[in-house]
Amino acid sequence: MPIDDRALPLRERKRLRTRRALADAALRLFTEKGFAATTVEELVDVAEVSRSTFFRAFPTKEAVAVEAETELWAAYLDALTAHDLAGPMLAALRDILTGVVAELPDDWDVRYVATRKLVLTAPSLLGHVEYTRSGMETQVAQRISDKLALPGGDLRPRVLAELTTTAWSIAGRGWVAADASGGRADLLERLHQAFAVIPDALQLSA
Repeated sequence: MPIDDRALPLRERKRLRTRRALADAALRLFTEKGFAATTVEELVDVAEVSRSTFFRAFPTKEAVAVEAETELWAAYLDALTAHDLAGPMLAALRDILTGVVAELPDDWDVRYVATRKLVLTAPSLLGHVEYTRSGMETQVAQRISDKLALPGGDLRPRVLAELTTTAWSIAGRGWVAADASGGRADLLERLHQAFAVIPDALQLSA
């Protein structure tokens, strides 16, 4: 669920707001000037923070560029950790992911679409997203294994984690290509459709 920062200590609220200000400034500058052409120095100048403050918030320039993507997967992992899993696991992961997407902040749509379009312009950003998603899938698989007390080496949790990410990729690409014109409801519908065809796709034969 989205964080209500009013419930957080003042120091944590300030940290989150600084992080968000940096991410907003970065997305705006990268979109206007290009990712490669924008320096960290320009970014911290616009955001009115120090270079050290930037690197306390984000390890790399790539990380600040894809904050909307990171926000999604961090919320997904938190929700998965908090849920008691029951029933078919693919359906459980679908429900957790769609629940997270439904509760993202209203302005996330615009930020995510801009982020995904930016990623297509810079190979390093695409590599960063793929690396981040792979790490997230590893954590999802481990959480499933732990919650279900599965033996080490069981490949099913990893397959489920990657199927979930694939469903998201299919839904998200179509939604971004349409400039999110159908809003969050359209994204959720696309996501449900992508999950719905997985069982049939696995049984497809020539």
